[in-house]
This record gives sequence, structure tokens and C-alpha cells, in this order.
Amino acid sequence: MPDHGAFIWDWFWELRQSQPPGFSGPVPVSNLELIAWCQVTGNIVSREEAAILKAMDAKFCTEIEKESEAIRARETAN
Repeated sequence: MPDHGAFIWDWFWELRQSQPPGFSGPVPVSNLELIAWCQVTGNIVSREEAAILKAMDAKFCTEIEKESEAIRARETAN
């Protein structure tokens, strides 16, 4: 990501830190949680930035689930 977009990574990790773990993997950030985060932090997020954050979060959740499945498969094989 270009340096001028690094703030989105910061925002993403702030949002993820507020997410509790789910029983079967990470819970995606909801629109209400994004709105609440904006209100608490005072950050003004454009429609495009919100879409980027949601896409990043979806990919994050997918990749964590893939890794969890791989771990379970390795543990079962042993």
C-alpha cells in the first residue's frame, strides 16, 4: 500500500482490536461497529474508505479461517 494509504492499515487494526474472537474464527466488523468506532475516535471515513476497510476485514477473516483449518488438519493427521 502506498505511504499515503497507510492510515487505512492503522484504522483496520484499531477496528480489529475491538472485535471479540468468535467461536469458529474471527467475527467480521459490522457496519454498526464501524459507525461506533468513527464516533468514538472522531475519524471521518469516506464511503470508499469504508468499502476498503470492509474488504480488508473480509479477506482477514477468510485467511484466518484458512489457517485455522490447516492447523486442525495438521493436528488431526498427528
